[in-house]
Amino acid sequence: MSIKQKVRDNHLVYKSFKSVKNKILSYTPDDVFMKKQYKKRLGKELDLENPSTFNEKIQWLKLNNRKDLYTICADKYAVRSYIEQNISDDILIKLHGVYDSAEEIDFDKLPKSFVLKVTHGSGQNILCTNKDELDLNLTTRRLKNFLSDNLFYNTREWVYKNIPPRIVCEEFLIEDGKPPRDYKFFCFNGKPTIVQVDEDRFAEHRRNMYDLEWNLLDFKFCYSNSSKPILPPKNLDKMIEYATTLSKGMPFVRVDFYEVNGKVYFGEMTFYPENGSGKFYPEEYDAKFGELIKLPDSI
Repeated sequence: MSIKQKVRDNHLVYKSFKSVKNKILSYTPDDVFMKKQYKKRLGKELDLENPSTFNEKIQWLKLNNRKDLYTICADKYAVRSYIEQNISDDILIKLHGVYDSAEEIDFDKLPKSFVLKVTHGSGQNILCTNKDELDLNLTTRRLKNFLSDNLFYNTREWVYKNIPPRIVCEEFLIEDGKPPRDYKFFCFNGKPTIVQVDEDRFAEHRRNMYDLEWNLLDFKFCYSNSSKPILPPKNLDKMIEYATTLSKGMPFVRVDFYEVNGKVYFGEMTFYPENGSGKFYPEEYDAKFGELIKLPDSI
């Protein structure tokens, strides 16, 4: 077993390690950290003075456009109230519970399948298809580690910094025997413009990009295209309407939905896709997307 795995398996060690690491990272100014990380991931310098590409402008927004509303929208639990107030609770995934600690979860009361996620995380999810096969000790340990983490220090994604760490348990959505496709709407200044469609996220991840008329766009963003045509969701117009409402007044946000058995479900709101360092193929689309973001004149 590697030292890294041993640290992860011991919660007290993991928590102490993260605390020390975050304290060390906190001494590095946000802009310095972001420039270093950007150069490492994309192999070029980050221009925060005159940002022009999509990734550069996402980095600029991370540093300069910080509003309390964005923290609420990024919070996997608090965002439910935002959705209910602006759309309806009808599009929310069924909530089984919300917990301040892993020890609070009564697994005996949960259904056979469910999803566990932390309110302040990104990709820190546990998918349970059969509770009888779930390793409860490992699950509890992983959740405790998730709660100890703060993505802000490793990414400088500001919206996660002040979210109260909690655990959310939701219904496990299934479409044709597997997790449904993600329909992710890139909204520029309150206007949905591009739809990113992700499928087989937990197996052979594929991603297509479409305009709102469902024309496949001739570029790739981080992942290869699907090998088969993807039909538009039945509720595409509703998704566009909802994304418009939820993104109002925001320079950029990605609003995600699912469609299961003809019904729309809200997924999440993401302000910094791929942490502002996602690779476009061809690279020129980074600049084309950048033109769509109109940065605020003042903050």
